[in-house]
Amino acid sequence: MIRKIFIVLLLTSSFANAQVELTPAKVAQITNQVDRLAIKYRDSVSKKFGEKVMSLDTEFKTDLYRVEKIADLKVAVDYSTAGMTAAIVDLNRDYDQLLNKYYGILLKKLKGEDQEKLKLAQRNWIKFRDSEILVITTVSKDQYSGGGTIQSNIMAGRISDLTKERLFTIKNHLNQFIE
Repeated sequence: MIRKIFIVLLLTSSFANAQVELTPAKVAQITNQVDRLAIKYRDSVSKKFGEKVMSLDTEFKTDLYRVEKIADLKVAVDYSTAGMTAAIVDLNRDYDQLLNKYYGILLKKLKGEDQEKLKLAQRNWIKFRDSEILVITTVSKDQYSGGGTIQSNIMAGRISDLTKERLFTIKNHLNQFIE
């Protein structure tokens, strides 16, 4: 009898802590929750630096906070290997959107021929990124990495890091400007 009760309790606790499917409705709920948190975060950063108008630095920190918090909450809901990989892939997409946003801001701050230099650098970075992704996917093959489902997470994380690093490079260029 005690054994049956133990098994029932064990199964009940397993179901209580089971991951939930990350449905579009759940993603929308997470996004809405993070949007509210991002506003509080932005306000606390602005207040800390005594800003009356939000600075580009505060906007950047808030944007970064938002996309990373969404990824964290997605993983908290679906912490399977596939769920983590999907969250990292989405995070990379979000980093790429931020990269495009801040690249556009930097491009507008530059004049004619200097814009062309930035465009060339970005095209070259895209070629580098694409080449590096080929290397990342190659070394993630079972014959080199030893395999395992975790390789998808490692590969997605390394690809996401490429985009995040470029985003920070663009932001560092923006930091050079005197406002």
